[in-house]
Amino acid sequence: MNMKKPTRVPVPPEASAHNDSMRRLQIGIAGVMAVLLLVGLAGLIGDRARKQVENDAVAANPAATGTTDKGSGAPLEELGVQPVTPTAAGAAATAPAAAKTAPMQPASAKVPDLEPDPELQRARSKTAQ
Repeated sequence: MNMKKPTRVPVPPEASAHNDSMRRLQIGIAGVMAVLLLVGLAGLIGDRARKQVENDAVAANPAATGTTDKGSGAPLEELGVQPVTPTAAGAAATAPAAAKTAPMQPASAKVPDLEPDPELQRARSKTAQ
């Protein structure tokens, strides 16, 4: 009963280095492809979400898209930078709406939220002395 254990044949170092570098290259390429796939999917999901929100906004308020109104030809008025000048047809429609709005407060009126904090003023005056 003379049983010998099978001897392992040592792998030459250059062959294992080649396999190791090939394995690392494969893992790196797979990682890059996975990242590209995730970024692509995130882009698709974002685009579909934007389109869905846009479609919901159009369904909720078709006048908001501006498709029914061709505009007055004044881009500053359309952006809300310049006051809208009344046209012949629009003047009759906006006159009753203007009468219903509340009168504006005088410019000298203080808004309570924008008044300075008295505690802050006291703290500043104490540190200045």
